[in-house]
Amino acid sequence: MITVGYSIITVMCLVALYYSAKLWLERRDAMSLLILAALSLLWLDNFAIAVGAYVGEGILLTSMSYARYYMHWQVLPVLMIVAGILLRRGGFAFAQNKIVMGLFCVVAVIFMVMDVPYIFQIDFYPACYGETFRLVTNVPADQICDLANPPPPGFSVAPIPAISVNVTLLLVGIALWVRHGFKWLALSCLFMFVAAALQQMPGFYYGPLLGNLGEPIFNAGLIAAAYRFGAKDTGEGRTAENSAIA
Repeated sequence: MITVGYSIITVMCLVALYYSAKLWLERRDAMSLLILAALSLLWLDNFAIAVGAYVGEGILLTSMSYARYYMHWQVLPVLMIVAGILLRRGGFAFAQNKIVMGLFCVVAVIFMVMDVPYIFQIDFYPACYGETFRLVTNVPADQICDLANPPPPGFSVAPIPAISVNVTLLLVGIALWVRHGFKWLALSCLFMFVAAALQQMPGFYYGPLLGNLGEPIFNAGLIAAAYRFGAKDTGEGRTAENSAIA
């Protein structure tokens, strides 16, 4: 049952990746490229869990685990830049300032730099959830595979960049909702918050699964916002955004 759930979420993430690639091929601009980068490996986050029990502990699962952790630490922060671009394209005057756009870029880089040390000190331990098997840096007490031989404590990284990105995009979504009546970005970010809260709820068996369900819903809202406000962009705006990112 849990494996099926993660498989379905994987497919949902791949559908989101398809539409993000389609968006990039249509627009060829900075925002669509950054969204495509952020979503490029997000499907692997769920796929590695779905197939972990079949692949088993080894080089393949370890490689997928490294890739999905790297994606969270070094790629997802670019969505801070997307938040700034959405404000710019939404017609908010303060976001037209290159310094403001530059600040969004600086914050994204800071988040990436913050997590660089973890890449070089990462150790994986097996975790079992339902019939699934995955490798993590810190095993929850209720997901220890062998209670007779518990793994070391490991380390858990505070998801400050992920939370900050979601909060920022939620605020951007609310602003777009108020000014333009576009509600989908705000609602998808809110869903992500609720899903993440359920994931941390003690004793809730389906919490981890529902927590991951927030990813494709969040992706859908982000892509919808990019489609909605990408058409408002002008050649001058694109040049400014690309210059700020460069």
